Amino acid sequence: MSDSIIDASALAQDQTLDCDVVIVGTGAGGGFAAEVLSQAGLKVVMLEAGGYHRTEDFSQNEGVAFPMLYQQSGAQRTKDQAIAVFQGQTVGGTTVVNWTSSFRTPPKTLAHWAAVHAVKDADVETMAPYFEAVEQRLNIHEWTEIAPNENNAVLQRGCEKLGISWDRMHRNVRGCGNTGLCGLGCPLNAKQSMLITTIPEALKNGATLIYRARAETISLQGDRAVGVVAHALDARGVEKTGRKLTIKARHVVVSAGSIRSPGLLLRSKTPDPSGLTGARTFLHPVSASMAVMPNRVDGYQGAPQSIYSDAYMWPDDDRIGFKLETTPLQPVFALGNFDKSMGASHAALIKRFTYMHSQVALLRDGFHPQAAGGRVELQDVEAYGASEVLDYPLNDYLRDGFRRSLLAMMEVQFAGGADYVVPWHMQSQPLRSFDAAKAWLDQASFEIGRMQYGSAHVMGGCAMGEDPKTSVVDSYGAHHQVEGLSVFDGSIFPTSIGANPQESVYGFSLRNARKLAASLKGA
Repeated sequence: MSDSIIDASALAQDQTLDCDVVIVGTGAGGGFAAEVLSQAGLKVVMLEAGGYHRTEDFSQNEGVAFPMLYQQSGAQRTKDQAIAVFQGQTVGGTTVVNWTSSFRTPPKTLAHWAAVHAVKDADVETMAPYFEAVEQRLNIHEWTEIAPNENNAVLQRGCEKLGISWDRMHRNVRGCGNTGLCGLGCPLNAKQSMLITTIPEALKNGATLIYRARAETISLQGDRAVGVVAHALDARGVEKTGRKLTIKARHVVVSAGSIRSPGLLLRSKTPDPSGLTGARTFLHPVSASMAVMPNRVDGYQGAPQSIYSDAYMWPDDDRIGFKLETTPLQPVFALGNFDKSMGASHAALIKRFTYMHSQVALLRDGFHPQAAGGRVELQDVEAYGASEVLDYPLNDYLRDGFRRSLLAMMEVQFAGGADYVVPWHMQSQPLRSFDAAKAWLDQASFEIGRMQYGSAHVMGGCAMGEDPKTSVVDSYGAHHQVEGLSVFDGSIFPTSIGANPQESVYGFSLRNARKLAASLKGA
């Protein structure tokens, strides 16, 4: 292994390194920061809590892939256990396990940030060159090379039958083999994740990668960040080995994601008069519905997401909007979310697995006082190797969104030809007509433990803006109170995106890293 790539789990003694910039996290934000800053000739050290897994390591077995590539082996949940939260923990972060769906930040979202959250230099025209640059770098394009798989075709047919809008997905792929294995690590290196793009480029430019190393605190001298203290983790990426790493740096970039970035700032006791570190953390909370079709779907094959609908995203009233998409159908992921007490009906559903279609609705939180997101808290006792937890309360405003989104999905599924639908609900049952679905929905409980909620999109917690009273960092990710400290990831977003967030993180991180590189080179 190269001297520039260090497995912290194998260290026999404490380590101290000096650099210009230390970057905590190697996902969408950290990956682009590392490439830009190393290209500028700066000495960069990347810290990653997960392992360094490449194509030859990936497994089609969910029982192997989830512990290897996901936070808490895919078992991470909100504080009250109501919402499953999927995030990557590996070199490349969630970009290694996401489903490749790529959207520029919606214009309405950018306008809202400027008007309500005092974000500057982030309008559509200003951001366009950065989105164009990341689209070229990662081959993000409208994916038309292969026809949508049947799972996505159901969504398209249903929308067309109902006369509602739909569109084709943009994806960050090159030479996609349509395997359907995006969430388990692409076996062909077709997905243009940070693992195969920006991180290798940063290493080529002289950067150092230290993996299985969890950042514990940011080192502060007065009002300036001067480095990071990290602890080596064992080969599982869970327990501390007792070895400490001290990284001394001119500048610290935090890119650990929207749970662990605010967690690191909270542990480090960074000053924050706004009180917003960890607050307003958003999820695009997800509801879901399965449908059994008359013909085979084989939803485990083909691009997981190639069709979507924004027909319900921006309602004319104050109700929460939502985006309709599909999910892949690997067995554990698809069938682990139903009440096994359904007995015979659960067994019947499993027998029809190859005929199943899966649809999800992503609720656009953060745009209404009743959708103010959650708060990252520090745990007294580490759980699953994590010292942070997200408290994300559910309320009637969100429950109304879940109810309306399920109604919309079931209507689309029946319009798409479903024999029957089965919502992701612990007391769901086969519903064989839209009238039956509406009747079931009228009496269904949306309390904790009933509906099966999930999310793969975590945003906010270190909100950007020009007013230090209402934000943690400025519009370019620089911390308002601490010199030499920046945050480059989705945690800087003042609301959710209203679309899969990876391209938004890429675009803003590219912009902010270029500004930081110019500043450090001119210092």
